[in-house]
Amino acid sequence: MEELLSKAKINKIKLRSEMLRIAGTTLSDLSKPCYKPPTKTYYYQFLSLTGLTDKDIKDYTKRQWSGRKEITYRMQMDPLTNFYIFLMQYFLQQRDMTGYKASMLFYMIRYYRSILDKQFPKYCDEDIWHYALETLTKTHLFSREKTISNAIYFLTNEMIKRYTEDIRTNNLDEISIFIQTSRSRISQSVKSFAEAYYRASKEGSKIRVASSPTDDEENAFQFESMSKTERLIEDITRKVTVYKYVDQTSKDEARSITKISILIADALVNSINDVKYTENIRFIFKLFIKDLTDVKQICGKDYFIFVRNLMAIKRTSSQIYFKQQIYVLLEKVLQQEKLKDTYGKFTSQTQFLVNLFLAYYITMILRKSIC
Repeated sequence: MEELLSKAKINKIKLRSEMLRIAGTTLSDLSKPCYKPPTKTYYYQFLSLTGLTDKDIKDYTKRQWSGRKEITYRMQMDPLTNFYIFLMQYFLQQRDMTGYKASMLFYMIRYYRSILDKQFPKYCDEDIWHYALETLTKTHLFSREKTISNAIYFLTNEMIKRYTEDIRTNNLDEISIFIQTSRSRISQSVKSFAEAYYRASKEGSKIRVASSPTDDEENAFQFESMSKTERLIEDITRKVTVYKYVDQTSKDEARSITKISILIADALVNSINDVKYTENIRFIFKLFIKDLTDVKQICGKDYFIFVRNLMAIKRTSSQIYFKQQIYVLLEKVLQQEKLKDTYGKFTSQTQFLVNLFLAYYITMILRKSIC
């Protein structure tokens, strides 16, 4: 590793930022039926941020396993596999556990994509994909963890618990086992899921997945099912709080509407990228969806008025509601960022706009995933 590291010119800040962004976004996208993440494209993006070439990685792989039995093993001699393990070691050396965990996650996602290519080499029917997921046995990893995203995340944490120290010390005996085990764990789940998919395809079993309401449903917005809604909320919540996803476009749009200070906007957006706010954000998503009655309220031009009306409610019979939970989250963020005094000096109108900004930003992230 040291020889490759001495040759590298790593843009640490950018590499970490891109790894977190891509790993988090890709994990969320795995909730889409038949989705194959463009992992090869991402490889070259990460490679460019290290200042290394593809040849450098291939040469490093040969040196890494030289004189060992693994020199004849295809998995261990895969340059991309060794590159991501190198990145894990780099982040561990930098004592950056967040970067390390994101690298491990992307490493596992890459294997998932590779196995998908083998099991679904050509055409994939989204309806059958949904049906197969819905009818898996309760003990199947994809069913037990509710979504494929959650399953990959679970396996990632299993590998982190078991192999972190071996990766840190470059214990080749254990790293060799790690490479085999990580791929095997994902392969077992994908293969058994593929069997369920092709069995359903052969039997002609499908469930209808409505991508948008029909004319008859124009005034009755409904999600595919409560379980799918919950999975979507879970994926987006994790995307924001665990993988620290920042939607720059939504932030800019919410700020252009509310006209609040860019410093306040940045503080709010960056602060909610914290696992301690997971329950708050998940609850806000659930309350927002609960209040929807028409698809236009989230996917159409009525969205902006709908959110503003929710935030303008003065009386309600509900003890817990959307506007209240936005205020609860804002209170926590202001406390954390030591902005309570600053906020307290704002006019009531400006305070309302700060709350409205937070409501817009959070729901815009959900909106993009649905519409």
